[in-house]
Amino acid sequence: MEHPHVDSPPPGAESRVLLAEAARLMHRSFGPDQSVPFVLDHKEGWFLHDVDGNAYIDLVTGWGSTPLGARHPDVEAAVVEGWRRYTLENTDYVPATPLIDLARRLVELAPAGLRRVAYEVSGTEAVETALKLMREATGRPFVIAFHGQYHGESYIGQSLSAQRSDFTPRMRHLTPGVLHVPFPHPFRCPFRHGPEGCDGTCVVDYIEHHLTFHVVAPDEIAGVFMEPILGEGGVLVPPDPFWPALEDLCRRNDWLLCLDEVETCFGRTGTMFAAEHWDLEPDLMCLAKALSGGGLPIAAVLMTEEVAEAAEAVNTGGTWAGQPAAALGTLAALEVYERDRILDHVRTLASVAEEVLRPLEALDIVGEVRIKGLYLAVDFVADGRSLRRAPHLATAVHRRCVEAGVVGIEDGVSHYRALPALNMPVELFTEAMRTIAEATVAVDAEARSRR
Repeated sequence: MEHPHVDSPPPGAESRVLLAEAARLMHRSFGPDQSVPFVLDHKEGWFLHDVDGNAYIDLVTGWGSTPLGARHPDVEAAVVEGWRRYTLENTDYVPATPLIDLARRLVELAPAGLRRVAYEVSGTEAVETALKLMREATGRPFVIAFHGQYHGESYIGQSLSAQRSDFTPRMRHLTPGVLHVPFPHPFRCPFRHGPEGCDGTCVVDYIEHHLTFHVVAPDEIAGVFMEPILGEGGVLVPPDPFWPALEDLCRRNDWLLCLDEVETCFGRTGTMFAAEHWDLEPDLMCLAKALSGGGLPIAAVLMTEEVAEAAEAVNTGGTWAGQPAAALGTLAALEVYERDRILDHVRTLASVAEEVLRPLEALDIVGEVRIKGLYLAVDFVADGRSLRRAPHLATAVHRRCVEAGVVGIEDGVSHYRALPALNMPVELFTEAMRTIAEATVAVDAEARSRR
């Protein structure tokens, strides 16, 4: 089995040259000080190979878009054959069999009630379409979203997002109609209930007794737009009591519930959809990333018959939405999931993550370790007695990991995340988890020595 090797500390000579050229030619400099300090040469299986000959364990997987590793042979073969047969087509105008086959399969897998499919290219586009459908179906302009969420890079996507105030300058507040509330999670409960006293219903109470009383009346709200597990914000899992309280509020006010499962779909959390953990039955669901199976970009919005009929006037899709070759790649990936018992393997790897990463919570700099399937995050704090975010510590851990041949996700926030391939070999996954643990212990020791 291949193992990571870093023979030329990044950025190597060739990467430095290319990064300098990228900084000169491309928007928003790609300099040597960026989070990933090298230039990718190719991906293979569970590894990133840079132009300087280094090999890194891939815990990014295209932000979760290659859930079966890079170039899975079954997916690759289906995509290549699909491209040879169909090349590119505007399937809004010229229908193609793979899109019908995939829609049938998605409806079979999805939570009860989701019976219609609208194809898009990316998660951002799926979010745009879902919001249009919600507003048209209800005739109401406002939607409730949550602090810490991320929904894409368009104006609407950024308006729904609230990951960090400086991530959406001159965007969020200039696109009206979004009401942000705290995300339900005990670790930093804004109502100061603390980890032992917060069950998430405090957020529902806030919506019902404060937001809809002081800000916007319930009959002006189309519904709730929510990540079932907060991803970019640090893998925050809502407490179980939150969901029935939210669903009850939605029913009483005729609000639609839209789940953004762009990052959680297709096995990331140990079930095909995160909604399954709570038996949720949303009115709409956004899918992308792992939906591709690692083939070609594809996204979708799933919706109920009621939403589809009430929002029949809404145009969805576009020239590249729902390419036949992409759909064939997804269908091939679904066969792999079933044949190779991928969800069982996710649970095996999650137990390894629990064993290796959970003890890090004893360190001063670690506020919480979060593991839901293979949705992984380590949250860093200034010290063990504070919830003060410490993004510089996450950066320090990330840099040590890269130097040791492991590349995860660190993007200027206070947590380090990992989105490993769902079929990564146990031995390689264990090596990656131990690398993260060792880097965290080393950074903790450095932090204590400076006090």
